[in-house]
Amino acid sequence: MAGVVLAAGVSGRMGAPKALLDAGDMTFVARLVETLAQGGCDPVVVVGASGAGALAEEVGRGAGVLVVNPGGRGGQIGSLRVALDHLEGMADPPAALAFTPVDNPFVAPATVRALIAEWRGSRAAIVLPRFRGVRGHPALVDMNVAAELRAEGLREGARTVVRRDPGRVLEVEVADPGVADDLDTPGRYRARLSGIGKGETVPRRSGETHS
Repeated sequence: MAGVVLAAGVSGRMGAPKALLDAGDMTFVARLVETLAQGGCDPVVVVGASGAGALAEEVGRGAGVLVVNPGGRGGQIGSLRVALDHLEGMADPPAALAFTPVDNPFVAPATVRALIAEWRGSRAAIVLPRFRGVRGHPALVDMNVAAELRAEGLREGARTVVRRDPGRVLEVEVADPGVADDLDTPGRYRARLSGIGKGETVPRRSGETHS
């Protein structure tokens, strides 16, 4: 099971690189790498727009492997395809991958473990977490679906593949608000951190939670 963090975007709405924002005691990207690893993903791949600079340095300090989608070409689906190229070129390619954009850093490791457990038990093509009826990330995709992610004409990127056949999508209800985060504007970022200060749950580095 591989983990993938999509971090090659320009962060235009945020006004600062999202991957390097503070998510409590770690940056967004560092927390997601650790979460995916603690959840059972190995390797964990981070897709960045460049092989140098602050993101590369931050990834280098942790357990993630940086791969480059120059300039973030093709948006998130372009970055996901770069990750697929890397994973499929490994000597022992993974059977599935769990991927997430970098802007939902507060996902809990327990959520990743739950997705993997459901996939192992069902071998569903796609497994998604759901919090209070809302689908979120990480999305777990069996590598048998990978070819569909490479197809032309995916108007909504990976979402087009997910919505193509509802019968092959398994949803897992989780008590983890982090799966539904989309912290891509300063207002959402401030509101999320403010909510955390008022008692929302944030995963610790050990994978435990506190309030």
